[in-house]
Amino acid sequence: MKVVISGIGAHCALGSSTKELWDNIQQGKSGIRPITRFDVVDFKPKLGGMVQGGDDYESNEKRLLAYALIAAKEALYDAGITGNNAVTLVLGTSNAVRGKKINNVSYSLANELKLGGQVITVSTACTSSSHAIGFGADLLRRGKAKLVIAGGVDILNIDVFAGFHCLGLLSTAPCSPFSNSLGTTLGEGGGFLVMETEASAKQRGIVPKAVFMGYGTAADAFHDTRPDPSGSGIQKAITAALKDSNLKPQDIDYINAHGTGTAANDSAEWRGIQNALSDRASQIPVSSSKSFLGHAQGAAGVLEAITTISAMLHYVIPHTLNYSRPRPFSPIDPVAATCPRPHQTRFALCTNSAFGGLNTALIFGSNDMECQAQRKTPRSISILGHAVNFDKDYINKHIPFDDLRNTDLAAKLLAGVVAKLLNNAEIQFRSNECENTGLFVGQDDLSEDSLKALQNSIRDRGMKHLSAAAFTRLVVNYPASVCCRLFGLKGPVAALAERPDNGMTALCLAADTLAWRDGADVMIVASVDTHNDNKNTPAGAVGILLKAQEGESPLCLTKWSMSGLTLNSTSFPDTRGLYTLIETLENSKKVCKPT
Repeated sequence: MKVVISGIGAHCALGSSTKELWDNIQQGKSGIRPITRFDVVDFKPKLGGMVQGGDDYESNEKRLLAYALIAAKEALYDAGITGNNAVTLVLGTSNAVRGKKINNVSYSLANELKLGGQVITVSTACTSSSHAIGFGADLLRRGKAKLVIAGGVDILNIDVFAGFHCLGLLSTAPCSPFSNSLGTTLGEGGGFLVMETEASAKQRGIVPKAVFMGYGTAADAFHDTRPDPSGSGIQKAITAALKDSNLKPQDIDYINAHGTGTAANDSAEWRGIQNALSDRASQIPVSSSKSFLGHAQGAAGVLEAITTISAMLHYVIPHTLNYSRPRPFSPIDPVAATCPRPHQTRFALCTNSAFGGLNTALIFGSNDMECQAQRKTPRSISILGHAVNFDKDYINKHIPFDDLRNTDLAAKLLAGVVAKLLNNAEIQFRSNECENTGLFVGQDDLSEDSLKALQNSIRDRGMKHLSAAAFTRLVVNYPASVCCRLFGLKGPVAALAERPDNGMTALCLAADTLAWRDGADVMIVASVDTHNDNKNTPAGAVGILLKAQEGESPLCLTKWSMSGLTLNSTSFPDTRGLYTLIETLENSKKVCKPT
C-alpha cells in the first residue's frame, strides 16, 4: 500500500511555519543564537537553536504543547483536513516535561485538536520522531488508521543543556557537522507530517508532497551514550530501510544525516553509511540540517525530514552551514556552500541516532515514485515464552561480567525479565540469534531513583556539575538500551507509552513489526513499572517472547489491534494488560495454526 505525505508543519529555531523554515534555509540563515531563557553564565557554550518567542511561555508544559500545536495545526491545514475525527496521532518526544508522564503532551495535543483516532507516544531519545513516522506509516499500510499525523516535539531546558555539557558534547561555536569545531548545539521545536494512503489522497483531491518509501531501525548494543565506532547500528537501519522500500543503494540520491557535529557521532555515522551503501556512498551528497536548527532532540528527525521534503519540492538539496575543512572519516561531499544546491532527488535518505545506540533510517521518494510492499503476506508468530520479574537483584546472577551499580531500578527489573525470557528459550546472551532480536518496551515514567540522583547532584554540586551518569539514565528508552548492551540485542528497539496499557500497545506494534518486516526474527515485548499507586503492588516487569516461524506451534498470536488481540480463540482488551495475558498463557495448553 502506497503511503504519501499530504501535509507538513514545523515550528523551530528557523521559524513558526514550514515556509519560514525553508525561506531561511534558502537564504543561508542560522537559527542558532545566544540562549536567554535560562542562565548560561557559568557555561562556556552559550548557544542554542532556540525558538523565537519561546521564552514567553509561563511554564514548560505550555511551551511544549504550544510548539506541538503550532506545527500540528499547520500540517493538518496543509493537508486540507478539516474534520479530525479519523486522525491518529503518533508523537515522539525525548524528554517531554521531565518528572511528568511522558505521554501527557500527546493526549493534551489530541484533545486540543479534537483528534478521534488512536494516540501513541514514542520515546526513543533523539530518534523519537523518526520512530513515530515509521510506526505511523505501518498503521496506514496495515489498514489500522485512515489518516495519521506523526512527528515530535521537545523543548530546551537548563537541565538538558547542563547534562549534554557534563558529557562534553557541546560546542562553543555553532554546530559544524563533519567539520570544525567539534561538538553539537542543542535546539528545540516541533514538527509533524500528515500521512495517508495514495487512494485516500486521491479521493480527497490532494496532491501529495512526497511518498513514504520505507524505514529501518536497529540498535548498536554498545554504550549508553557513545555510538558504536563501526557504525553497525546505522548500517543495519539503512539496510532495513532499503529493504522496506524495495530499493538498492544506487537509488539513493541524497542523504540528510544525523550529523550532530560531535567527533564520535559523525565518524560512526559515515562508516555506517559507507558500509550500508558501499561504493554508492562516495557519490551521494550528504548534509546535516543541525547546522541550521541545532539538535532538536526528539524532534530532530521530523524537522530534518521536513527540510528534506521541502528541498525535494524545490529541486535542490540543503547545504551544511559552518563548514570549513573536512574531518577524518567524514562524507566526501557535505554540500559545503552558502545556499542550497540544484539537485533532482528521486529518493532521499534521512538518518538519526540516539542515546543508548538506537538508530533509524527513513526513505522518502518524489511524488511520482512507485513503491511495493516488503512482504505480500505476514509471517506466522509463535509465543515462545513469558516471564515476570519483581526482583531487582535477579539480573546480577546472570550478568557477572557487567557492573550494574550505575543502572536504575527500571533497568534492573527489565533486564531481569529479558534474562528469564532468553534463558527459558535457550537463547544464549550476545549470540548470533540476539543480533536479530528486537525489544519493544511499554513504559511511561522515568525511574524515581535516577530522578532523585540527578536532583541530589544538582543540589550538592550545582547545575554545571550535575551527575552525567544520572542524566544519561533520564530518557525513557534507557532500560531498553541497557538490555541491548547487556544481551547483545541489535534488532528493532522502541519505548512506547499509551493509555490505558502501554505494554499491550508495545505488543501490537512488535507483532506487526515481526509479521511484516524482515529485520528481526525474535521480538521481546515487555512492560516495566516502578511507580505504583497501589502500595501493595511491588515494582516489576513482565515480558513475552515472540518468534516468526513457519508451521505449527504450541501457541500462536493470530490477530492484534490497538483495541485488543486474539490468542487462539481468546480475546484480550488493552485494559487487562500483559499480566493478564501471561496468566492466560500459563493456563493455555491448546495447539493452534496461525491464520
